[in-house]
Amino acid sequence: MTNKYGIPSDELLRIRARDKNCVYCHKEMIFPFIPKKHKDCATIEHLNFDGPFYWDEDLQIEDVVICCGSCNSSRGAKKLSEWFRTKYCIARNINENTVADPVKEYLTRKREKC
Repeated sequence: MTNKYGIPSDELLRIRARDKNCVYCHKEMIFPFIPKKHKDCATIEHLNFDGPFYWDEDLQIEDVVICCGSCNSSRGAKKLSEWFRTKYCIARNINENTVADPVKEYLTRKREKC
């Protein structure tokens, strides 16, 4: 069974095991999703907004993390570097030095490709 992004269940379980807290603000998240508590619920976050967005299009586990609904909603379609400069991130001390390792590793990979 897969989710709406085509991520196989076993891969999604690996991602959820790796990302127990929000990769940005580090708060504990609720799973499964509860609509009335969406800000605290675990959501799938695509680090790369250039795609691919679906597993069958070479989406990799390294490009997907789990974050809280608040952080996911705040980021929207902004690039990480842009989002880190927003009031939301500044107020919560979210930046490339404070995020979880999967996000740091993604940022390092992106710099190496440039």
